[in-house]
Amino acid sequence: MRKWMVAVLLVLLTVPAGCGARPTVEIVAEEKTYPEPDAVAESLESAGFEMERSEVFEGLDIETTRIKAVNGDDYLDICYHVPSADDMDEIVTYYTQNYKKYNLVSGTDVVYCYSSDSVEETAGLRE
Repeated sequence: MRKWMVAVLLVLLTVPAGCGARPTVEIVAEEKTYPEPDAVAESLESAGFEMERSEVFEGLDIETTRIKAVNGDDYLDICYHVPSADDMDEIVTYYTQNYKKYNLVSGTDVVYCYSSDSVEETAGLRE
């Protein structure tokens, strides 16, 4: 008898939920776009950062457009056109092991590490 009452109660609870108009939920995955490497390098260089550019992430042998910018304690290390998720993981591991203070951002084929929000803004990476 108790099982019967639980079953009836469950049916009664679900019936009103199925009546009427259901709200629709739309999930929009918005892919962030990043400024081109030349624009980032130019912004940082104008702000007094020392720049290093390469087409290979040395030590990891990953082909990527890498920009390292340093100005005192402020820095940005960004890689564009990272070929695979595994390569992105290797770069993130490198960042976490080689920078004491860091913030990480990862996109579809871009990953970067920076010291402060002001550096990210200076580079044009923050909206």
